[in-house]
Amino acid sequence: MTYWEAIQTLHKHFYISSRRNKIWQANSVAKYFYYALAVFIYAYFVWIGYKLADLKSIDNLGGYRFVYAVLPLFLFFDYLFRYTTDHRLLMHIRPYLLLSLPKHSYTDYLILRQLIVFKNANLLFLFIPFSIKTIIPELGTKALIGYTAGLYLLLLINGQFFQFTQVLTARGVRYWLIPILTYTSISLIAIFIPTPQTYFARCAEMGNAMIRGEFWIYALMVLVLIGMILLNRTVLEHRIREEQFSSTLSKSVKNNLKLTFFDRFKHIGEYLKIEFWTITRNKRIRLLFIFNTIGIIVFSMITAFDQESEIVQTNGFLYYSFIIFGLSSLTRLMCYEGNYYECLLMQRNSIKNLLLAKYYFYTALLSIPLLAFLPVAIWGKVSFWTILAFALFTAGVTYRILFQMAVYNKVTFSLKATHTGKNTNTNYIQLVVTIIALFSPFPILAVGTFWLEQPILTNILLSLLGIIFIFTHRHWISTISQTMKDNQYEQLEGFQRSR
Repeated sequence: MTYWEAIQTLHKHFYISSRRNKIWQANSVAKYFYYALAVFIYAYFVWIGYKLADLKSIDNLGGYRFVYAVLPLFLFFDYLFRYTTDHRLLMHIRPYLLLSLPKHSYTDYLILRQLIVFKNANLLFLFIPFSIKTIIPELGTKALIGYTAGLYLLLLINGQFFQFTQVLTARGVRYWLIPILTYTSISLIAIFIPTPQTYFARCAEMGNAMIRGEFWIYALMVLVLIGMILLNRTVLEHRIREEQFSSTLSKSVKNNLKLTFFDRFKHIGEYLKIEFWTITRNKRIRLLFIFNTIGIIVFSMITAFDQESEIVQTNGFLYYSFIIFGLSSLTRLMCYEGNYYECLLMQRNSIKNLLLAKYYFYTALLSIPLLAFLPVAIWGKVSFWTILAFALFTAGVTYRILFQMAVYNKVTFSLKATHTGKNTNTNYIQLVVTIIALFSPFPILAVGTFWLEQPILTNILLSLLGIIFIFTHRHWISTISQTMKDNQYEQLEGFQRSR
């Protein structure tokens, strides 16, 4: 098999694999939700592009050159956005290492796949509408070609950098320093330029070179792209072979915590230990927990130092700080437990005890945002009763909504799931439940805060609703566990089919 035949065969197999994915086929309705969501996001990018074009009328912002001035920020957003859609495919490549494929063909396919993927053009939906209102009236239609080509090359470089760092960050949190330091260093360039006008002038030189199609700027970007491809190729090759042929066994857990404190809760205590160990041992869940905690702390600092910020005034992000742990894990409730669902069915009340343990565990996690915002409340930046109201509403109403996913989830996730592979639950009900959980308190906020102009009434209503569901949590958890028992064969078939 020649080099290009191997590339074409890998592409054909990956395409067929995605079409035959049992998870994707089992939730055909979810496709249309994702298509609609993609259209909405791209339309939103177009709207942002047109709004940014209005900055041309503001003095000292350089007209169309403004986009080059804020390009480091756009590239950073593009990097983060890729994490929501891109998945590492190293595990899918591993079986092909047993075949006599040409050397580097499998790594080159992953790189080529990253280069031609449509997601590299995401930000062009923002850049091109911006240029239609700024570049074309000033420089003409021909200038749009060089403008688009230059920005697209930068997005390709950003995509290769993302793939390179994505492989490394899956190995440890310390590798996150690479993208953090890289984008921070690029942004710090503006600090060493004396005035904003000088900074815009330097950005204008780079932008005009792209628009005019000057050889040196494109040669430089192509060299950087080739360098990133070669570096990415080396890292991918090393990582794939390390995962496939490493003879070292997985490290045993040292200083294993006994967690004897939970023994007093009997069966529920055993499931509480499982929840704790899941966060500490599963890389994906551990990373989510760390970044969610960091996000809560960052927003509490924003609230403390910038009380007039719009996101602080709306209380939307304050509520999101309380539900972020639930949204990250409870929307996939029972997906990890699907690996041993048969064992749960064999023991009486095991599903109910498991759900109770999860409820107590994630209710206890609400103490993190509560403690993070407590100093802010002491300083008088946010009312303590508002924070308490959101905590009670989350523990009651929001968790009641999210726990319903235990009935609808029928997809098994690997207990060792990392960024390797693709663990995606495409259940459209998950999208609906997530949206309901996100927007559930806002009707009350709209009525109490904006219509009646009585924030105290809003806090009372949120707290009362939360307290009602908190005190009745055993009842509605029993109802959920009974519903799962009634549908146990259908749910068990789904877990077994997706393993």
